[in-house]
Amino acid sequence: MNNFAVNADTAFPRADSQAAIEIDNLTVSYGSNQILRGLNLQVPRGSIYGLLGANGAGKTTLIKTLLGIRTPDKGHVRVLGFEAVKQRQEISARVGYVSESSNFYEYLNVKELCLLCRKTQRHWNQDKVDHYLQLFALPGKKTLRKFSKGMKTQLALCLSLGNEPDLLLLDEPTEGLDPLAREVFLNILINEVAASGTTIFFSSHVIPEIAAIADHVAIVYEGKIVLSDELDNLRSSHKILLLAYSEKLPEQEIEALQNLPGVLRLEQEGRHIRLRVKSDVHTVLVKSIKARPYELRDIEIVPARLDHILLDYLKGGVQ
Repeated sequence: MNNFAVNADTAFPRADSQAAIEIDNLTVSYGSNQILRGLNLQVPRGSIYGLLGANGAGKTTLIKTLLGIRTPDKGHVRVLGFEAVKQRQEISARVGYVSESSNFYEYLNVKELCLLCRKTQRHWNQDKVDHYLQLFALPGKKTLRKFSKGMKTQLALCLSLGNEPDLLLLDEPTEGLDPLAREVFLNILINEVAASGTTIFFSSHVIPEIAAIADHVAIVYEGKIVLSDELDNLRSSHKILLLAYSEKLPEQEIEALQNLPGVLRLEQEGRHIRLRVKSDVHTVLVKSIKARPYELRDIEIVPARLDHILLDYLKGGVQ
């Protein structure tokens, strides 16, 4: 088997930047419709970074801006230390990209498509592509028109790794995959791609997918980043207070509880109150709640579920 790899250090120098992605006050519009509104984000090198947002929240627009496909109205975007608009070719040489819909020349087979990709890249490692093709068990001689949507997504990932990228951008990569194919796809991202040191930045609207593989998460809501944190920090920084009262609380007391410092969200069901609070103030909050005039029959402190925390931010329920 021929190895078409070229030494990456001699092919093009690496830009000096601690962050894989740096975004400052980014605004992007389609006509009069403003999609991204003063968005700020930093993605550390070597991370698996999930971008969570509802459909239409601007995830695809953001990724296309990172690639230099969309020009910002204002703001600054740097990818691997390069300016997204002015140095698009430098970024393209160092980034792998899988779009939400994989469009190929369907009359080609895998081998022919690999040869075409090799001609368009500064650097290409066919051995690495073959390795991933074998992991997915993709047929080399079958034309792409006979591939399922899931097979095309798997193929797109294999080809995106041919230039041995420093950064892999994935736009809703598991959309359309069956559960087994999704599990294989995500396992390869974690055990193969991320383990090699490649930074992975992927968009999704599926919370369990983010929780399963990401170590960092950002949530885009109405064109802005409303949350950006390590998942471990997020898990440890929230607590749930379960309050049981002797009688149903009046509206003014509910409002008073909601306005206590450190309370992020309140839910009521009859005599029971559920508070999501910041971990660093939950002890003080418990004392404040016990001192209030309504009889508290029981109070329980439990960990907050990550999926519930993310869902609140996704709905704009936490400010």
